[in-house]
Amino acid sequence: MVTADAVQEIVTAITPYVGENMARSAARVHCEKLGIPDGPVTPEQIAQLIARLETGLRVFMGRDKASSLMGPLRLKLGGAA
Repeated sequence: MVTADAVQEIVTAITPYVGENMARSAARVHCEKLGIPDGPVTPEQIAQLIARLETGLRVFMGRDKASSLMGPLRLKLGGAA
């Protein structure tokens, strides 16, 4: 999987909760901060990205709902559960 595909899946999943602009911006910024380059992405990098985004989503959705949204996304994208 490449970074752009993983980011698109994440953006699609969280857009209903935070809006598309916020979802894209958050994913892009966290990729930069985590040093996730364009191109192939590892399961560990996906897991790190999802964990960072999940932390932010807790503010908007609460812990349980954020976990229930991001857990299946982790599995779908190949990140560790």
